[in-house]
Amino acid sequence: MTTSERKTTGEIGGRDHFTDFDLDSKEFSENFDEVVSAVHQGCPVARSEAQGGYWVVSGFDDVRAIGQDWQTWTNTNGYEPTRSGTDDARLYPLEIDPPYQTRWRAKLGEYFSPRAIRSNKDSIRRNVNELIDQFIEDGECDWVDAFAAHLPGRVFFSTMLGVPLDDLPYLQAAADQAVRGPVEDRMEGWNKVGAYLAGYLEQRAKEEPRGDFVDAVLEGVTTDDGEPAPFMHKVFVMVDMLAGGLATTTFLLSGIAHFLATHPEDARRLADDPGLRPGAVEEVIRVYASILSLGRTATKDTEIAGQPIRKGEMVMLSYAAAARDPRHFANPHEIDITRRIPTNIAFGYGPHRCIGSHLARLQALTAMEEMLRRLPDLSMAEGQEPVFSHSTVTRDMDTLPVRFTPGAKETS
Repeated sequence: MTTSERKTTGEIGGRDHFTDFDLDSKEFSENFDEVVSAVHQGCPVARSEAQGGYWVVSGFDDVRAIGQDWQTWTNTNGYEPTRSGTDDARLYPLEIDPPYQTRWRAKLGEYFSPRAIRSNKDSIRRNVNELIDQFIEDGECDWVDAFAAHLPGRVFFSTMLGVPLDDLPYLQAAADQAVRGPVEDRMEGWNKVGAYLAGYLEQRAKEEPRGDFVDAVLEGVTTDDGEPAPFMHKVFVMVDMLAGGLATTTFLLSGIAHFLATHPEDARRLADDPGLRPGAVEEVIRVYASILSLGRTATKDTEIAGQPIRKGEMVMLSYAAAARDPRHFANPHEIDITRRIPTNIAFGYGPHRCIGSHLARLQALTAMEEMLRRLPDLSMAEGQEPVFSHSTVTRDMDTLPVRFTPGAKETS
């Protein structure tokens, strides 16, 4: 986009985000709201030369259209510039296209439907309260470290997979290393998780079926060649389900705590009127959209919003920016607990839309309910602010120091 075509400047924090966008940069993470507003106003398709080069698409309508058109915008070359698109460590069904992707999604979908997920509410609530019990007597905690980073792993491993309780500490530590550890150590964490899940699948294959999600993965689907899905594809599915749900839900749970801690009037309204809570959760999901961006690769020469894109070039669909498009949301950076959202683009769109969205919603709603009940005066620790960071794919909250009136434990 030429300078004469811009409606505003992209110079924010010492970087021109129109021509030198970097999803990993501190200039972006430290000025997130301002940068998002600028690209919406002046450059809906920004250019980055980082990691070999890519385009960043921020408009709600553009992101939605690309998400639907997998024939023009393939997932098979990986979801970020550093991915190779090879089949040695592919995430299924994220990094495959229909019709193979469609068969996997249909196979797994029944276990992530609203009706299926509702059956897990008691288990999720129990995990929420067990975590709160660990710090409620202290009157303060780092919410990310004490709660948000732990609930998604507990729910996935124990509720969805039914792994032995004795294995949970190891898995939680490995998952935490993979998602929140030092960058240089994260691959080791994912390798631990992947090795465990492969072994767990092998063990479950020897047992009587339980009729659960794991059995569906083991049964598998056929490839586009009509052959049974290889075992490694089933491992990839398990890792993808975990990878897609850990960091993203951690950020959502952190966002709920940050919102309640900084908006006491809204917190009181939500405490008094349970009917407002599902809409408030949707708003937190929108404003604290955890998927910063996911990539697609052009299969032919095309264009987006007037910007030519050549075959083979990667575009990063910024769901977090699209969720704040002022053409779709008035006061897009603000949470309005009475707002109704017909389409929450934070979960993506089209065939690759987040399959675990209902599970994330239920965790968020259940956590909000128990926070309002047990931590009614939640606030930020004096003089403290949350610390945000970015990867190419996710937006994260690293710390969230909060305080509250100490309470009593409720579980033994």
